[in-house]
Amino acid sequence: MNKFLEAMCFAHACKVFDESKKIPREQLLEILEAGRLTPSSFGLEHTRMLVISNQKLKEDIAPFCWNQKQFPTSSEVVVLKSLVQDIIAPSEYIKESMRERGLDERFMERLKAFQEANFKDRKDFEAWSMKQAYLVASSMVNCSAMLGIDSCYIEGFERENLEKFLEIDPQKERIALVLTFGYRAKEQGKKYRKPLEDLVDFRD
Repeated sequence: MNKFLEAMCFAHACKVFDESKKIPREQLLEILEAGRLTPSSFGLEHTRMLVISNQKLKEDIAPFCWNQKQFPTSSEVVVLKSLVQDIIAPSEYIKESMRERGLDERFMERLKAFQEANFKDRKDFEAWSMKQAYLVASSMVNCSAMLGIDSCYIEGFERENLEKFLEIDPQKERIALVLTFGYRAKEQGKKYRKPLEDLVDFRD
């Protein structure tokens, strides 16, 4: 089995972390770098990462996240925020991205055509942007597993209340999901997954 698959077998949705163990800064930066390097639709890099290490703040946001035990016990909480206003063509943010990547107006035309064909309102833009955050999250969680660091995806939270508490402007950004990182408090049981033949349909 290759190293990546070994890491996938190691990974699990950690419910309680060992509060005495903290992630070394260098490894935390590697996890964040994995998120940064993740591909995104049209290369717009929709996702921003808010890293929370402060213990009091982790405890303060727990009530907005159903008081899940991951928050006070984790080493770090990472809130993934999705751009909204900036990714609507033809924004200045997109124009700056085009300049940085050496793209011409044909890129903007393709992007506008894509958005006009697929998005009817702001909610559609939010949904598209949030999908990109899940790609970032997957990269970060997989990277953490490679480093022997545990994690958990958190989708159970009060979006509007958490955004208000963290002073996030919902016109500009929306919280897509939250990740918690640390080290498991106890060993996990054997991972169960359906066999490959139940999930894959080959059409040779």
